[in-house]
Amino acid sequence: MKRLFWAVLALGAISCSTDDADDPKEEVKVTAKADFVVIGEDLDRVFQYSYEGAVDNGQLVDLTNQLGVLPNYLTLRQVNELLSFYSFGGGAFSLAQIDLATGARANFDDFYANGPGRSVVWGANNLSNVFFAYLGPSGTRNLAIQSVNLQDFTTEDLTVDFDIDTAFQPLFFGERIFITYRDGRGDYKLTAYDTESKTLGTYLNFGDVPISILIDDMGDLVVVKNGVDASIEVYDVNTMSLVRSAQLDFNSGFSPGPVEGAVLSGDRLYYALPFVQPARYPAGPAIFDFVTQENFVADLTGIATEIEQELGTTVLITAQSYDPQQEVFLVGYGTTSDEVLGGVMQIATDGQLVANITFPFFPTYFVKN
Repeated sequence: MKRLFWAVLALGAISCSTDDADDPKEEVKVTAKADFVVIGEDLDRVFQYSYEGAVDNGQLVDLTNQLGVLPNYLTLRQVNELLSFYSFGGGAFSLAQIDLATGARANFDDFYANGPGRSVVWGANNLSNVFFAYLGPSGTRNLAIQSVNLQDFTTEDLTVDFDIDTAFQPLFFGERIFITYRDGRGDYKLTAYDTESKTLGTYLNFGDVPISILIDDMGDLVVVKNGVDASIEVYDVNTMSLVRSAQLDFNSGFSPGPVEGAVLSGDRLYYALPFVQPARYPAGPAIFDFVTQENFVADLTGIATEIEQELGTTVLITAQSYDPQQEVFLVGYGTTSDEVLGGVMQIATDGQLVANITFPFFPTYFVKN
């Protein structure tokens, strides 16, 4: 079972990029262990671990006992302080929620029965509604959004586009869900669904260039145009009008859809750089400076080797994220020993290991501040 667990994780590895490194030209402010909240699992349970760096200690919460969430849940979504776990069984979707700010919990068991005429591709939600993207009806490739009210379970449908090849994961920000997909002609498109008015905004067509998206520190939408001549375009989230653009002097190689754990702050992009495969790890902490066009890549292999020597076992990377408030990369890992042991490497922006925190599960998701 453990080998199967790692095999599933390996499916998420991204390939195609560069691992050239230059010295970062910035002041490193991380001098102490950083706080973090991480979600993870062992073979039987799902956990939440809240770590406080000042006291070098954390609180472990068993979410399987509290929420009934099992390790085979479909996906985890975060909107502000609300964490939502989706699961599917017996032809119906269930939802388990926890508000990290208040501790409030809610379960919606089998609240949505999936009919044979629709193929659900993703779900996202806020406190009041779940928004399912689906292909249908009855085997067609038309992409639509269905809003499901969690109070009375009434639904509303809205067509996004016709003849879709692939729908990618959503990005929920503010009251909008940013939707990326590739149509039947091979064009990559982007639009935004307003969760209050239940309407769609402007459509952007990027042709045959694969796109990835994130929100920058100013609250603007960032579109990464992937490929050999990679670039970014920044759009106003309300009007979808172009604000600025810049070149990326490296082959980005991001998967289409949201770039998980990446942060664009000022003139720097903090992200997990996909390594050219075969490589020991799929990606590692990196900083791209738009002014100097330099791309600094931390020596993840060297840091991991030190930790392996300390633990006496091999580690496999399971999650990565950058915390802009504490200016630190968080890299989650699991070990291949018989003991269920995972941990988090805290790596400063100069590539130095700040701390290594271990716990009895494998981390899979870092909660965003």
